[in-house]
Amino acid sequence: MMESRRPVSPKVPRGEARRRELLLEAARILLRDGLDGASMDSIAAEAGASKATLYRHFGDRTGLVVAVVHHLCNAFVSDVVQDPPPDADLHDALKIILSQLIQVLAKPQHPDFFRLIVSGTKLDPAIGRAWHQHGPMMWQRMLRDVFERQRALGRISANADYSQYPELLFNAVFTEAIVRTVILDKDGIVSDESTGHLDTLLHLIIGNISSNCQ
Repeated sequence: MMESRRPVSPKVPRGEARRRELLLEAARILLRDGLDGASMDSIAAEAGASKATLYRHFGDRTGLVVAVVHHLCNAFVSDVVQDPPPDADLHDALKIILSQLIQVLAKPQHPDFFRLIVSGTKLDPAIGRAWHQHGPMMWQRMLRDVFERQRALGRISANADYSQYPELLFNAVFTEAIVRTVILDKDGIVSDESTGHLDTLLHLIIGNISSNCQ
């Protein structure tokens, strides 16, 4: 089977450029058709490649899906400004990050991406682990950095235990978004209700930190 190739910039090695082309095509097809509807044969055919080329670049089907998951995790946050302003207080800094998370989860392709993660994890747990590493853990690191920065500035007591809050905050926002967009099949438009839920959640968390330090 002849492979169709697009022009490659001389600054990018041909193998690397071809791998990226295949990765973008595979991501598009997997989001559109799901894991059950996208075989290595169909991906190769639409990408203008041979199955041998896919296997050479990605090893096997699991390797391809893991690479797609990593790519999509990065793509979803490509327009996210990660760091709140240095002078932001705890509430505002957390809200900035979690509002960005809500925007990511509201993107039109995210419900299909979540379904891909669920079906992919059934195929191989490595797919779920890839998502967890490049998705939830990234957001939790950002939230943890906020708490640590606030403590370094003396705005949180040195004795405050906030270790559970990054995961709790992520899980609360993520679950609400998945229920709305995947389970209830509502559009991803961020509502005043979602913003209100976030403010309530932050009020509870910050109040709990303050009361535990008294």
